[in-house]
Amino acid sequence: MTTPRPKRQHFVPRSYLARFADDDVVLVRRRDSKIFTANPSKVAVECGFYDVADFTGGGKSSRVEEMLASIDDAAINALRTIDETDLPPPEGTDDRQVLSIFLALQNTRTPEQRARIMFPAKVAEYAGSRKLTKEVVYEFLERIHLGFPPSDNEAQAAFDFVSIALSDPRVLTAEFAIQAMFGSVKYVAPVIAAMNWTLEIDRKQQFVTSDLPFIFWRAPTIRDQFEGVGVNNAEELRFPLDPGKQLVITKRKRTATARISPERARACNADTASACYRFIVGRPSQQTLVKRPHMDQGRPVVRFNTGPLYAVHSDGTKKYDGDVLHMWVPRR
Repeated sequence: MTTPRPKRQHFVPRSYLARFADDDVVLVRRRDSKIFTANPSKVAVECGFYDVADFTGGGKSSRVEEMLASIDDAAINALRTIDETDLPPPEGTDDRQVLSIFLALQNTRTPEQRARIMFPAKVAEYAGSRKLTKEVVYEFLERIHLGFPPSDNEAQAAFDFVSIALSDPRVLTAEFAIQAMFGSVKYVAPVIAAMNWTLEIDRKQQFVTSDLPFIFWRAPTIRDQFEGVGVNNAEELRFPLDPGKQLVITKRKRTATARISPERARACNADTASACYRFIVGRPSQQTLVKRPHMDQGRPVVRFNTGPLYAVHSDGTKKYDGDVLHMWVPRR
């Protein structure tokens, strides 16, 4: 009996990518500099990416894919309402809730997030028959993960994390990654929904998107060397809707809509390219916009650090309480 081939599943919805198409064709630029055109149905797909065990009859279950498809359909309908009204969904509306869930998932349903969770397994695979040591982890970071020598602090933190993670194989599976994908939504989606939403409009229709279309942005700072950017500390959460508009979600109050300059749109494209995992996407008729942003060959999916932990007492004094391991995601 022939085993069925795993189904190709979208981690960025096809119907979303189609919003950046010319005649149902998009232009894709990878971090390795390859540029090609493709139908949106063949972009941002992975074989069997959401397959989980079907304990009722063996084989694989499609329930995760079906759940995501339901959310995607509702979100695309909400985007069509934005197209019709030229306004973001008001706070408290069903469309706002649906899009908040959709955006929260776009940050976790990706191969990048899967690679982050499977990092310890990759280190173990690299080590092979060798005993896992700090030196082996250092070597993996330098040769495979970072592409440059890590600090002793980062190597130690990564070694500590991998050693702990490998002691519990349950957290190194696709099933665990899928649980984590959904588990974070109940915390992140309400935060997104409660923030200020602005629809930015670019008359020149210059926006591109990527395999990580929900972008966490803050102005460059020295803290980028040891701290990531997430929902809580980002200055802007951006989501390009099509070449002519993007949602910008902030803690500060802004108008519901804002017309932006061409320079602002191009700056946002640069951030989109910097934050992507493997590729950016745009219209074939706007090849220059897709080719223009700088893209490094790769970006680590996770970085490591350790630092002092201080307990704050009721009188306001602080007491050193040991070191804490810190994992963070570089966004540029």
